[in-house]
Amino acid sequence: MLTQLNLERLKNCDLNLLLALAVLLNEAHVSNAAKQLGLSQSAMSQMLKRLRLMFADPLLLKSNNGMTLTNKAQAIALELAPLLDKTARILEAEHFSPKTAQGRIRFIMNDVIAQLLITPLIELMSEKAPGIEIEYISQKANGFQLLRRGQADMVIGFYDNVPTPIVSEAIGRAPWQMVTHRTTNQQNLYADKGAIKLLRYQFQEHNQLHSIEALEDLNVLDAAYALTSNSLSALLYALQTNNTVTLLPHFAMGILPDDEAKNYQWLGSLINLELKVCWDRHQRAPELQQWFRRQIIALCHKHLPLETGL
Repeated sequence: MLTQLNLERLKNCDLNLLLALAVLLNEAHVSNAAKQLGLSQSAMSQMLKRLRLMFADPLLLKSNNGMTLTNKAQAIALELAPLLDKTARILEAEHFSPKTAQGRIRFIMNDVIAQLLITPLIELMSEKAPGIEIEYISQKANGFQLLRRGQADMVIGFYDNVPTPIVSEAIGRAPWQMVTHRTTNQQNLYADKGAIKLLRYQFQEHNQLHSIEALEDLNVLDAAYALTSNSLSALLYALQTNNTVTLLPHFAMGILPDDEAKNYQWLGSLINLELKVCWDRHQRAPELQQWFRRQIIALCHKHLPLETGL
């Protein structure tokens, strides 16, 4: 029930500022936030000033890496995102109902994420949108082309760059690291760099800079690749070959039984990569697609160890 005190607070608040605040906290960048909202940088700066007065807090602070959120801003962001998401659902309720929707949604993701999400996704769709058929497409190099051609509706993956006119939303970060099988002797591995055989998980190609960073950390930048595969299962078998290493997300071990996961050991430093949901700006059935994106994002947060607060 809305109390009189809360009613007075809302009457004295420009609710449009909350949308601006949500975008500012998500972007942590005044110019980028202004671009998203179709505003000038000066207009967005004025909004930030008003928000700082409203919350009696600077909210965003300049740092060496751009702008960082204050503790209060981080707390606000956790509350504000689900609030605006619920508001959007209320506004679209008259026009779209997943229970009665019909059609097919085609989405692309790598096999690791698919194995962790497919079961809960099917269960969710059966309950909330029984008339929607979902089609999983294994991640491939031309995923963005399929989006632009209308042959796929969504791509979920780790990407350094997303080409225009594709739209993307970073939903969290996940740790990646070089890994080898326990049959490989790490001391021998570091002693004889020339003996190292690299395996490439195909989706590393979308994060070339980070792959190079991981190789530099192990001082094996000149090592040759022995195998490239888009199958995690194939890579895990290949890792049983002595002196083989590859770069994988930590949650990849979540598809293995605990006794098998213990057979792999991590090397070098962690690299945190952004997981992004990508779609075409001019997609078909936008209300259905928007609803489905929210479901995918919620499942990713539930079943993948993602660090949020981007």
